Amino acid sequence: MRKQTKIAAVFSAAALLAVGAAMTSFAATGWQEENGSWVYYNKYGEKVTQQWAKSGDKWFYLDDNGNMLTDAIVDDNGSLFYVDANGVMVTNRWVEVDNSNDDSEDAPPTVWYYFQNNGKAYKANSESSKTSFKTINGKKYAFDADGRMLFGWVNESSERVTDDEGWKEADYYLGQPDDGAQQHNAWGLIHVVDNEEDEPDQDYWFYFGSNGKKYKRGENTTGIYEKTINGKKYSFNESGKMLSEWVTSETGLVATKATAGQTGKFKNFRSKEDGARYTKAWFRVTPSKYLNEEDSDDGDGVVHWYYADGKGGLYHNAIKSINGKKYAFNEQGEMIGGLVYLTFNGNDIASVEELDDTTKVDRYTKIGAVRGTGKDGVYYFGEEDKDGSLKSGNVNVTVDGEAYQFKFISSGGNKGKGLDGKKDKGYFINGRKIKADSDDKYKAYVIGAGDRVEEELNSTYLVDESVKVYKNGELKTTGSKDHLAPAYQNMNIVVVTTSGALASGTKKDGNDINLVIKGQKLVGAYRNE
Repeated sequence: MRKQTKIAAVFSAAALLAVGAAMTSFAATGWQEENGSWVYYNKYGEKVTQQWAKSGDKWFYLDDNGNMLTDAIVDDNGSLFYVDANGVMVTNRWVEVDNSNDDSEDAPPTVWYYFQNNGKAYKANSESSKTSFKTINGKKYAFDADGRMLFGWVNESSERVTDDEGWKEADYYLGQPDDGAQQHNAWGLIHVVDNEEDEPDQDYWFYFGSNGKKYKRGENTTGIYEKTINGKKYSFNESGKMLSEWVTSETGLVATKATAGQTGKFKNFRSKEDGARYTKAWFRVTPSKYLNEEDSDDGDGVVHWYYADGKGGLYHNAIKSINGKKYAFNEQGEMIGGLVYLTFNGNDIASVEELDDTTKVDRYTKIGAVRGTGKDGVYYFGEEDKDGSLKSGNVNVTVDGEAYQFKFISSGGNKGKGLDGKKDKGYFINGRKIKADSDDKYKAYVIGAGDRVEEELNSTYLVDESVKVYKNGELKTTGSKDHLAPAYQNMNIVVVTTSGALASGTKKDGNDINLVIKGQKLVGAYRNE
């Protein structure tokens, strides 16, 4: 917006002036009107030239012919003044002057000057290489060595920077040709040309500090360059452009999957329209190609949940408490969801395997499965797009259309890990409750040390074939109600139902074997003949 205090100069030849009100005429000396112009005679009767002359409290300038100048800039020993349409020296005013003598490609049609109380135009300080600013009506302005108000991108030497990418090296932004006010303590969305982009014409956000200089990353800055503005953190590159989305201080990255050490150097600064760093907050975006190329926008475009800590860093390789719930994050900082098998190095997650099909579930939750020690084991974090928090206690889990019952430890250092052993009248392998298939009806399992399920048994082998019971010469049963086949007599064997409950009494399974259970322990097996 044009300054209300500026007055526009008249761009026309001087006409006859009606300045009687501003002048006092004298017969032999002083002001006289000659040939349509005002002249001034000194006390010796000589016409004054190239000097100032006063009438009342106003000053006027006589040119080299002695004629009073109007609508003109006066260069008086290097100091610039301006006389208006009445020839009066202007003070404390802006003046817009025709710029027709400037034939540079980007030259504006007019330029602005400001003339002080003594009539002199503000000019850049010739004794200093630094751009200095003058406060006029509460705003700050800068001027070049010729007194012209600077605008647009300006460097530290009171010079406008006008080449396409000059903005990268410039320090200040002083608005449009009819404005020129210094931007300070303020954001600016500014159109620039950036030949590093596929589309060079760009609109970038910049922030200008209290001294008017744009915030920018210094040459010796280590880590991500961040500045606090109105209580939020923002990042800027070496050209002062506000950075957005994924920002990292890591150099030499190759598009792949980031290691833990690299992930720790990434932060997210929201969208191009916002730019504020995520801090102590969840956010859901596609990863940088340097975090996870396969899921990035250059790949499949898969969105993930992330959590930024108090310094904006990503949680990764760990289970973390957030708002009273626990969540897990992989090496690339992505929240882990669903049923997984985790291994740990101390408290850090060392590896993650997603159990996203029945084959993988069976690999970790049936006889012969890897039985994790310490924290290693099966965990369930709910569905990634719904919750993602660590589950404990009894949980029904569906994988690839198959329903499972799990029990996860409810307290202590291993909270959330799949239970391995006996709990609530049932047995579990890495959290999965063991059950008999519907065809088996009942199933026998060997229980080892620590109540671990060690072996699944075929009931036909439990029958002691050496024991035959006859009645009236006819074979009635094979096996015994009191003991098992010799190979199993010293084992702790339990029988479970299709619901996973521990069976008791005598039960006939799918092999037509009668399983005799006393005190939840299998003590005999026989077959009716």
